[in-house]
Amino acid sequence: MGFYDSRCAVTGVSLRGTDAVAVGLMANEGGYRPVTLGITGNYNRLGSIDGIKRDSNSDAVFAYFCRRAWSGDFVMAEEYADAYGDPPRDIDSLLSYFERNVSDSSEERPAATLYGHRVFSALVARPVWNALAAGEFAPGGDSPEAWFREVFGDAREPGELYRDTLAAVARDIHALAAVNGFLGARGRGWSLPDEDEIGGQHYASEMREFLSEARTCFRDEPSVLRALDVYAEAAGELLEDD
Repeated sequence: MGFYDSRCAVTGVSLRGTDAVAVGLMANEGGYRPVTLGITGNYNRLGSIDGIKRDSNSDAVFAYFCRRAWSGDFVMAEEYADAYGDPPRDIDSLLSYFERNVSDSSEERPAATLYGHRVFSALVARPVWNALAAGEFAPGGDSPEAWFREVFGDAREPGELYRDTLAAVARDIHALAAVNGFLGARGRGWSLPDEDEIGGQHYASEMREFLSEARTCFRDEPSVLRALDVYAEAAGELLEDD
């Protein structure tokens, strides 16, 4: 698959030309659950992000999946090994495996599995992520351990991944807990794009349409509306007629 554009998993705006936050997901009953904290980068028009700045969280995610690859618990399809490595060459390549599970895989033909289950990625526009992380849905003054349990419960994979790094990634836990809380408050969960959303490119008219829909949908959420204004300013000329 060549270039294509994705939409924000929270608001539905186009990610073309903006930064995004990727969250690793795995399926659960009736939907999806997070297995990683949010990782920030530039939307790469290939369904994922690149230009990722290394920090405690991204280093922990990359190291964990490499360990699981060496132990045989994280298994990658051979057809992608030349492009992304086996184990993955870097965090960008690891997230590309997650993206392939979104756009080019099935239960019978997974791009990569952890403990036999596919790992996907959801992308959130960075202005939206930042607004929710600082907003009313952010968890209160409890400990990082409490925020962690709020999002991940007793799930095996994030427990293994972050067991020794909770203090170092406290800010990332707080942010994910806030976004997760926002989705829950609106009766929503984490989701993947519909099949008909994958593969196309977004042009100005579509981007304006997505933005207008988001402003209508979230007209009762001032912090999200402000984030959409930040997004629109960053998108700039991309929202003008082609």
